[in-house]
Amino acid sequence: MDLCEASEELKQKYLFRVPYSKEFADYIWPGMVVNPEKILSLNDMQLGPDDVVIASYPKSGTTWASEVLSAIAHDGDTEMLSRIRMDERVLWLELDDKAWWIKFFYIWKNKIFSNSATNAVPKKRICFTHLPLELLPPSILEGKCKLLYVARNPKDQAVSFFHFHRMARFLGMQTHTSWNEFFPLFCSGFLYCGSWFEHVLAYWKFTQNNPQAKFICYEDMKRDLMAEMESLEQFVGVPLSMEQRVKVVKHCSFDSMKDNKMANRDGVMLFNEKISKFMRKGIVGDWKNYFTVAQSEAFDELYQEKMTGTGLHFEFE
Repeated sequence: MDLCEASEELKQKYLFRVPYSKEFADYIWPGMVVNPEKILSLNDMQLGPDDVVIASYPKSGTTWASEVLSAIAHDGDTEMLSRIRMDERVLWLELDDKAWWIKFFYIWKNKIFSNSATNAVPKKRICFTHLPLELLPPSILEGKCKLLYVARNPKDQAVSFFHFHRMARFLGMQTHTSWNEFFPLFCSGFLYCGSWFEHVLAYWKFTQNNPQAKFICYEDMKRDLMAEMESLEQFVGVPLSMEQRVKVVKHCSFDSMKDNKMANRDGVMLFNEKISKFMRKGIVGDWKNYFTVAQSEAFDELYQEKMTGTGLHFEFE
């Protein structure tokens, strides 16, 4: 069998391992946190010019971009950011907030962090989503708000997503799923959020010639966050001074965020960080520690097949 093809047995194992898994619109959803009813309800969600939506395939730099945009929206006030958890500042659009255990978590969390709340009002409301393009609320597709898409090279993203499956409770903490099992599932797109290629390319095409949408790459942020900051400020419409920008770049470095409990998801019940940290390495090229030579060659062939002629290119090291 082709290394990039997942067997039916492997697919069924994956569905079984994801708690309350649901299939909807040809995608697999972890029923503990996302369900079709919630996704459909977003059709009535009204977003406007003061809203910015961050979209991404999971583990592509969503948390990083969320902290950067949240800092911009609050005029570079990093002290304020350090007092309010990210899940209060940057809401997850498709999270099933009616689930009893989600409600319990937020009630518990609000008791713990009730003294940290402030009256700071951001200039822009920030939220994030992992939904594929076609399932976004119409108000986003119609350009009534800003849309920022964050993408990461698929080899590093696959490795990060593999570890995410091992520590995310809503994905079943799949410690018994080996990398050799995960690889064909990723290549075939039989995972939560579906095919990386379809997800990324749909947004890539959407963001071209769309002034309300912007596409950025994790690797570009890693190489020169300062330059990306200027571009993001212009896109969001909230300029910062050089002093504020330098402060935000320092605050949003990987090492700083990894130690920042308000941003790194530490203590969130969705994840078991005893298995793997939510923010693990954050480097470009970690895939070399996981991909076999055969897997790398097979994936390169698949990548060329899917990406040739799209005009989209990624850095892999």
